[in-house]
Amino acid sequence: MCRLLGYCSPGSAPVANLLTEEGLRGFTALSAFHGDGWGMAWYNTDGPHVQKSTRRAEDEPDYGRLTHRALGDIGLVHLRWATPGLGIGYHNSHPFRYGPYTLAHNGAVHPQDRLGEMLPAGWERRLTGTTDSERYLLHIMWRLERRGGDVVAAIADTVASIGSRYAVNSLNAILLSPDKMYAISWHDPARIPEAELRRRGLASTPEEIAGYFHLAYRMTADAVVAASSGWPQPGWTALANQSVLVVDRATLEMSVFSLDSAPTASGRVVAG
Repeated sequence: MCRLLGYCSPGSAPVANLLTEEGLRGFTALSAFHGDGWGMAWYNTDGPHVQKSTRRAEDEPDYGRLTHRALGDIGLVHLRWATPGLGIGYHNSHPFRYGPYTLAHNGAVHPQDRLGEMLPAGWERRLTGTTDSERYLLHIMWRLERRGGDVVAAIADTVASIGSRYAVNSLNAILLSPDKMYAISWHDPARIPEAELRRRGLASTPEEIAGYFHLAYRMTADAVVAASSGWPQPGWTALANQSVLVVDRATLEMSVFSLDSAPTASGRVVAG
């Protein structure tokens, strides 16, 4: 399991400015428990850029430098807690990229010996690592071709397919395109890893455990930011489970779509 953060802003701005220094410290502190690597993606005029590492974020000078630089107007940050059985290494580190799209995922898909069934054979051969998360991105890309470029419908098709065929605790993700940010909230409250959260000191109360997979967002005059739980987020709005927040890069216009019905997801605005 991992921690996610995605943002859109009117112009290039450092993550530290969007969160404030205090907020960035709170988010980065989560790497004490999600310490199997970190990664960032950002977009500017020449397309997506990705930098990632297998080191703990708070121990990595590059992480500190990048979160204080104005890299682009849309981007994401990922702190990894590697799923047992899926090795720590550069090609398994998030975010993953396919063409102009980048994705970071929080969750686990089981059983691992059936992960190769998640994709058609031709798409399986495009993998660079061994994770369920990279397959998740490629599954969306495969569905995107079949959906004629409708990203929300492709996401809905993907979570419906994976969720019906595998034991999944969460498909929470930040997906970026050149035009939009997609914050995906899809998780199974019955599969929260309570014992491991308690062992790591990440949660102790029933409320903290129940909220581990929650995503929330905040809109200001400067940005829209979406992020995982576990650090102070006063004034943020919870993103409902089985929904996706879509933020337009150019205008910061927000819409929230239901993911409970793949054929009609692209037309179901449930908030905005």
